[in-house]
Amino acid sequence: MARGVKVTPPERQRPNPLSEPSDARSEASAAPAQTTAPRLAATAVDIDLPEPFSAERTLAFLQRSSLGVPYSFGPHGARRAVHLDGHLYGLDFRFQGRCLRVSLLAAQTDGAPHRDPQHDPHRAPAPGAARPGTARRGLTPPDAERLRSLARHLWGLDDDLEDGYRVLGEDPRMASLLAAHRGLSMTRTPDPYEALLTVVIGQQVSVRAASAVRRRLLAELGDAIEWEGEPVAAYPTPERILEARPERLQTVGLSRQKARYVLEIAVRAAAGELEPQRFAGLDDQEALERLMEIPGVGRWTAENVLIRGLGRRDVLPAADLGILVAVQRLMGWEHRPTEAEVRALGVRWQGYRSHAALYLWALLGGT
Repeated sequence: MARGVKVTPPERQRPNPLSEPSDARSEASAAPAQTTAPRLAATAVDIDLPEPFSAERTLAFLQRSSLGVPYSFGPHGARRAVHLDGHLYGLDFRFQGRCLRVSLLAAQTDGAPHRDPQHDPHRAPAPGAARPGTARRGLTPPDAERLRSLARHLWGLDDDLEDGYRVLGEDPRMASLLAAHRGLSMTRTPDPYEALLTVVIGQQVSVRAASAVRRRLLAELGDAIEWEGEPVAAYPTPERILEARPERLQTVGLSRQKARYVLEIAVRAAAGELEPQRFAGLDDQEALERLMEIPGVGRWTAENVLIRGLGRRDVLPAADLGILVAVQRLMGWEHRPTEAEVRALGVRWQGYRSHAALYLWALLGGT
């Protein structure tokens, strides 16, 4: 079961793979562990929303995307948890007109571990049982500028949509697609590590199966903080995954091979090899090759991580099944295009091919 300040599995989430929408719903899990109630410290910042950003369309797409798994959605925003500087924080994103208010919640205690009164420290926990969570005294929340930077990355607020529309709109068929989904913005993961977990889990399995595995991974190994009676979840840290045996990873639905891939990702993340700054000096091709050095990461996976985890804006995952289907529909072709045909078509979208991919995914029902 997920561990944290008050351990509760995430609820009411609607995940799907990066390229295809899904109506899958998460299921309620077991009751939360009995833990000492934390004291909570909160701070907030406001961010002006650029035109033509659409909160409604972006939230709707995220809610149907695999990236939406750790979020809890409300009518005007969403919440999730992130690990920053070794601590767990809750983030509340509230859209109010042309403003995004980001509230940060840090869990704090008097420094003692939260303990279940029934917990016997000499008895091994039963499979699936929650671990008592801990939180440190005197947490210092990230400063306002770091919080703004993270939020702008997650919601694509630094992307120049207007310029993207100008470039992509030179293709008449793409122009009609842009108009239909105007304001849809690229949402991203906090880091390449989470993007890698998300995409690798979705390799060569059905939409429903991948969604279920992601939810179980968060519930079994992730961390959660309770905010106003609702759980806010985070993917497990690399260290938490490395604590788990491969057999434990298989219990959440990963194949033996994928469990090995996930452990390889965790090893590199724990060593700092997946920090965004490690890719900052690399062009797209160099970053692609660096990611493909990880066992289990091929071109399709690496391209999706470049888009969603590193914020690269000119990457087209041309072998993605959703992209192939969307291009066929967009172009009115009778045949399913090949990867080579999609890459050739993508030349006209150069500079904003990642956003072309986003709007092609939206064509399949993402918004």
